[in-house]
Amino acid sequence: MSARALLPSRAEGQAALATAALFALAYPPVPLLGPAFVCLAPAAIAVAHRADERVPLRASLRIGFWTGALAYGVTLYWIATALALYTKLAVLGWLAATVVLAIVVAVTLGALHLARRATRWPMVLLLPVVWIAGEMLLAHLGELAFPWLPLGLTTASTPVLAQLADLSGVHGVSFWVAAVNGAVADMFLERDRGTIVARRALFVVASVAAVVGYGWWRMTTIRLLPMSTVAVVQPSIPQEDKWQEENQERIVGILADVTRRAIAGRPRLVVWPEAALPDFLFRHREWLDTLATLAAPTRTPILLGVLDVKFRPPERPLYYNGAMLVDGDGRVREPVYHKRRLVPVVERVPFIAPELVRGWSEYFGGYARGSQPVIFHPPIGAVGALVCYESIFPSLAREYRRGGAELLVNITNDAWFGRTLGPYQHYAHSVMRAIETRLPVVRAANTGISGYIDPLGRPQGHTELFERTAAEYLVDFADVRSPYVRLGDWVGMLSALVTVALIGAGWGIARRDERAEDDG
Repeated sequence: MSARALLPSRAEGQAALATAALFALAYPPVPLLGPAFVCLAPAAIAVAHRADERVPLRASLRIGFWTGALAYGVTLYWIATALALYTKLAVLGWLAATVVLAIVVAVTLGALHLARRATRWPMVLLLPVVWIAGEMLLAHLGELAFPWLPLGLTTASTPVLAQLADLSGVHGVSFWVAAVNGAVADMFLERDRGTIVARRALFVVASVAAVVGYGWWRMTTIRLLPMSTVAVVQPSIPQEDKWQEENQERIVGILADVTRRAIAGRPRLVVWPEAALPDFLFRHREWLDTLATLAAPTRTPILLGVLDVKFRPPERPLYYNGAMLVDGDGRVREPVYHKRRLVPVVERVPFIAPELVRGWSEYFGGYARGSQPVIFHPPIGAVGALVCYESIFPSLAREYRRGGAELLVNITNDAWFGRTLGPYQHYAHSVMRAIETRLPVVRAANTGISGYIDPLGRPQGHTELFERTAAEYLVDFADVRSPYVRLGDWVGMLSALVTVALIGAGWGIARRDERAEDDG
């Protein structure tokens, strides 16, 4: 497709702009629920018109590209803020991410065009299937995977609606929200046919009632059992100070001071944020003495984010971002967990061996991936750690639950987000992980948002951004295993398979029509 062919018509641009604006208003921290249920409708209506009128596929691809570019360009503007701490090319990084995401949305709406042309099925059926297939694509792009804003995340601040996630994960919630969008699109497309409009309106009302009813039932019948107390430490170290050598001892002193406050309440576990110690631990063995001094007097274990290294002469060492447990005796418990999902570019430059990138910057782009989950066993129970970015991948939390974890901790830095939308969007994922797995989630963030979310997805206290504090929470456990934990993301997988079949059928019909026109 040429650059000129990418330029949208006025109608295409209006559809893309309307969807993008509503999309941006649908996600945290915007306190609006309505936009989520109509945000896809303008683009879906425009695609349906073009498919029904046998307009070439490229028109819907354009709508998708500009919808994605505008929607993600606005909601993810914080990428430029974050990358500015590492490179002068931060804006280019944001633009690159936006273009990749725009291409995925273009492919998604192109698939919707082909599916509509092949079947003429209503959007209430097609839109959820195809949109969730697009979300699955974003989650399975290997080193470029970025499932940051699934449509189901818009319900995170309304737990009674989000309970649906325990059936098939966040993509199950996305499916329902997209179906409501599809019904709204159908009501506009068939606005001259009162019976169809009434049926779609009835579907919207009935589906909302069903989801609310299911959510109310789950929230009133799942019994929460007191587990123990967990304290989180939020040291609030600005990102520009964190990796400066002259600040190292001051930062460790801040961590120690805040931890003493946390331990005063005698919690059963203290959690520090991601990469809490400001350098690789092998260079500062005295920091182990500091940890032992903090943990041993009250026998309070500390779970903390740590930068680790694996030496393997004569080859170059491998560097990891991870987590480790210091037990109540002040000893490091092996093994150290190595983060398995790394932030593209920031932690791992895609498709380039980390050993080659390491020489460019010690703390940027050259980390290796871990290969195994690690469940820690402090006295409180079995604990699985999701390090920062890992909290946006439902499968990792599910793996911990299936492995016997009784508590999830999300340790993160998030200082690089600054005071943008990023911390709020990131925090919302922890709500969905709690509901999907029916596990409590304790979150320790360097600059916030830290807090505790119970197994019903209800925040039970949280800190403010850039507040230096310690907070203690009484954690509850739910002795249930959700359908999502047992079955996985079955809605997402089925949607992907059906979409592939619809694309094949639609492509075949489009080619047949083109040949018929040529023969005519």
